[in-house]
Amino acid sequence: FFGSSPLRNKWRVLYGYMKDKDIIAQSEEISHPGFDRSKHHLLCSELKQLYVAITRTRQRLWICENTDDYCRPMFDYWKKLCLVEVRLLDSNLVQAMQTGSSADDWRLRGTKLFNEGQFEMATMCFEKAGDTYREKWARAAGLVATAERAMSSNLEKGNAQLQTASEIYESIGMHEKAATCYIKLGDYKRAGMIYMQKCGASRLEDAGDCFAMTESWSDAADVYFKAKCYTKCFLMCSKGKQLFNLGLQFLQQLEDHLAENSKSLEVSAIRKTYLENCAQHYFVCRDIKHMIHFVKAFSSMDHVRAFLKSRNLVDELFSLEMEKGNFLEAAGMAKHKGDVLLEVDMLEKADMFEDATRLLLLNIIVDSFWSSNSRGWPPKRYAEKEGSLARAKQMAKKVSEGFYSFACLEADALSDMKRSLPSLNCTLLDGRKCENLFVEFIASRLILDVHLQSQTSEYNLELGPGSEDDSSCNDMVARNQISPQTLAYAWNHWKSIIIKVLSHLHHTDGPELNDYEVLYEELCCKYFGLRKDGEDGRYVVLNMNSSWLSNAGRNSLQQDGNRCWLDVLQCHSCAQSFLMNELSSVGLSVLKKLETIVQIYPNPASSYALVRTTLIIKEIANFLEEPEFSMPKSTMKLRSFSALCERRFFELVFLVWRDGATRSLLRILDSPASYCLIADSLGANLRPRNKNLTYGHLGRTTVLLLHAARLDDALISRLLQYLDNDSDWAKFFRHLKRFLDTGVDRSYLIKNFRTALNSTFYDVTWRNELDYISPICYVGLMECLGFLASSYLLQKGCIYGTKSLLLNMLDCRTSKVYLDSCLVSNSSPDPDLEEMTFLSGRFIFDTIMSILRNKNTLRDWVQKTSTPSCSYTAVLLRLVVTLYPLILTHDGLGNCYEATNILLKHGVFKDLPVEFSQKIVRVLQLQMRSRTRGNFRRALADAVAAIGDRMVVMGPPKDIASFQNINADMISTEDLGDVQKVMAILRPEEASSVKEEAALLEKSDGKKNIPKAVPANKVESTSEIDLSDENTPFWDKFGAFQANKEGQKDARVIIQFLRSVVRWMEQAGFTGKLDAQLLEDIRRIRSEFDECIAG
Repeated sequence: FFGSSPLRNKWRVLYGYMKDKDIIAQSEEISHPGFDRSKHHLLCSELKQLYVAITRTRQRLWICENTDDYCRPMFDYWKKLCLVEVRLLDSNLVQAMQTGSSADDWRLRGTKLFNEGQFEMATMCFEKAGDTYREKWARAAGLVATAERAMSSNLEKGNAQLQTASEIYESIGMHEKAATCYIKLGDYKRAGMIYMQKCGASRLEDAGDCFAMTESWSDAADVYFKAKCYTKCFLMCSKGKQLFNLGLQFLQQLEDHLAENSKSLEVSAIRKTYLENCAQHYFVCRDIKHMIHFVKAFSSMDHVRAFLKSRNLVDELFSLEMEKGNFLEAAGMAKHKGDVLLEVDMLEKADMFEDATRLLLLNIIVDSFWSSNSRGWPPKRYAEKEGSLARAKQMAKKVSEGFYSFACLEADALSDMKRSLPSLNCTLLDGRKCENLFVEFIASRLILDVHLQSQTSEYNLELGPGSEDDSSCNDMVARNQISPQTLAYAWNHWKSIIIKVLSHLHHTDGPELNDYEVLYEELCCKYFGLRKDGEDGRYVVLNMNSSWLSNAGRNSLQQDGNRCWLDVLQCHSCAQSFLMNELSSVGLSVLKKLETIVQIYPNPASSYALVRTTLIIKEIANFLEEPEFSMPKSTMKLRSFSALCERRFFELVFLVWRDGATRSLLRILDSPASYCLIADSLGANLRPRNKNLTYGHLGRTTVLLLHAARLDDALISRLLQYLDNDSDWAKFFRHLKRFLDTGVDRSYLIKNFRTALNSTFYDVTWRNELDYISPICYVGLMECLGFLASSYLLQKGCIYGTKSLLLNMLDCRTSKVYLDSCLVSNSSPDPDLEEMTFLSGRFIFDTIMSILRNKNTLRDWVQKTSTPSCSYTAVLLRLVVTLYPLILTHDGLGNCYEATNILLKHGVFKDLPVEFSQKIVRVLQLQMRSRTRGNFRRALADAVAAIGDRMVVMGPPKDIASFQNINADMISTEDLGDVQKVMAILRPEEASSVKEEAALLEKSDGKKNIPKAVPANKVESTSEIDLSDENTPFWDKFGAFQANKEGQKDARVIIQFLRSVVRWMEQAGFTGKLDAQLLEDIRRIRSEFDECIAG
């Protein structure tokens, strides 16, 4: 072939090809031409012929050449590829060429050709070998190879060849090869079926892959599950929601043997992912019902909670927790939803009875105080409240006895049931005992409401000193009685809680809260409906529409569904603002109620309570004006209340003073508010001309300061501000302060007191004054001056007075201190004081005589002045009763008989009680020799006794022993220092109460810097006086009738009183001054009444 080839030596071009293909080394030096398509075009033709020769060989190919030059390149190529054998032509070769091939030779040759990819030749060999199986195999392989070559140019032909190949493969049991053909044909389902049915477990995954290619998700999932390819299995189940349940079935099958499975961790992860994907699919589709089906299959509740919470499916999570019996977790979900009652239900199911009770009570509080249209008070009534309170008690009973008591206490405080005042007070006391500040807060406010809603007429005003004490107020409330003092008690208790809470809210920047601050914080949380959120620095607000939230606070709310949070500092700020407004609002309501009370017309029984009411008003007004608690909108109202206090205080306090209730007066003066009122009143009582204090207010202030014996630097500074620096009153106040502070300069005190009174009476035209000192006040000051001056004389002999005067002076702390200084046994004589004593006596004598000589002027004086007010007769009687003991005490002042003549001449006795006048005037009928001091003393003693008083003689024991047959009480200087002994003599029926009263005063607010003094005892009751008794003085009968409220409704009592009035007017000579017709009408009514009684 090569020797006859036209190419001849050009076959050497093959060496270049072999070098390019690395068949021979590049380094071999073989000469050869380079391939050139134009020069070597015959090579293509020669190669094709050589191809035909080789491929048409049936059994063996022998290539024989007789020359070595032209064939060598191709022979070298074949040899390098190990494709040929080189044999020499000899006898053996000839024999071999003549020998036929065996079946095994054909099979081996076919196998070799098959492996070399010569499928057609291999098919022929296997056919020669009679190996049908391999023949079909090779034919199928050849078809596959041919199909692959033809696919790009003739797809239909290629597919037909693949189809034939796949059928051949199936026929010989080569299922995997057949499946591969089907895959190439795109018949994945057929391929998958072959893998699944014919190839065993090892090819199940491939079957699944094929089914997946045809989107036969169900078949694919099933095959993957059998192949334990769980990832692919559940991926298939995720391909459509109709397959989701199939995945659940697979998971159920896995659960039974997952623990033994070596791939359990992997399967758990797959399970988690699959279930989440399915649930997420339904969540996206908003098909919550089907979603929950898969969520329930989650392996743990933690997984369930994480999934549902992340998608804000609180209701669904709550339902699942309920199904699982996880009531505590369900309670947490209810809390997250902001459903308090649902949370209570869950806590109860979880046996967390204490937490459930506290939360239910908190919800009741919120509904009571902060529901729609509620302003924090009063508690709102609603239908479910009582049932909720009963439920709270029932749950609390399952905790402990102590907790049950706590719950009952709070429930009772919140109940809508109508409760009495004693019951509310018991709740208040129980709350205090248990340190339950919330109960105290509510109960005290409810007690306040009872007071504020009661009519003024329901207030008990007939109360004396001590009624303002907490124990007394508690007793009154326990008896279902109210008074201004109990109102103040309730206000103070409620206010003190508010102040403590405000203080706590003001100072919450410390590192930790102490026990008390914890109580205040708990009160705020309860009242305002706040819950700790678990995070420091913020609270959950149970009602975001609560009125206590300011606009700023409401704007700062952070909301999550039904839950709202607020920063702790914002909570405190809003609570502060609300409580400040509430404090002001309630305080003004209390003031308005007290205002209506204090304007009631007073009587002797109610005077003390009314004065105390003015002090209460002042205390509350002062409190509300403090910068820390003041509200700008209430400034004007508070000023009007303060002005009312100042006016009514002086009107009322002097009724107490005038009536001789000195014990009550001292109790009043011991109040800081009283002292404050005295100081504040100074600037409001000035003379227009020089802006100095009016004489009326000077007198009133002096009386009170003498009784209180209290004059601090601040008050005297204010006093002197409204007085001329060198005035008599300025000097008096300076020396009064010095005496009270040090006990020295008694003579200067007496001197300046006298000159101040002297200048007030003689140097002032009282008719031109808008506010001049009233007669009763002036007489009272003269009495005090007289007692102070006379006290010095106790070292030398006896002094005279009356029981009422002595009691008053012992209760006047300044005079008591002064008296004590005079009773010191080793005190040396003081000439200056002795002189001042006489001059003071002379001044008082001259002044009284001057007044008594001008009765009409006295009448005008009484009418012109108002505070303290008193009747003309009472002032006149008091002047006369002061005059006579003064004359008896001081030698050289005058003669009692002469003084009596003068008074008789000026008609003084006509205006005095008859029983008094008759006994005094009668002494003038004595012979001159019988007109002795002793006889007058006895007559005076009887006269004083006739008007319900007693004459008192004080002096050394040896001097008073000489007094006999006299209707008077004898008090030795030794006894004067012992108030109890004096009381035992003057008021034996009340002496036992002195110790108790002294103890009360020691506890009073104003005890500091006050010289020790003993107040007077209770005013004698006049309600039992017999109006028909002619020996009873008229004025005692008048007082008895005034005090007898029930008697004023009885016609018999009224007629009996009218008899006394007419008889007294006839004796006093007043009948001529009355309307005759009126007098006749009174007599006729009395006569007709007597006839009715007789009939």
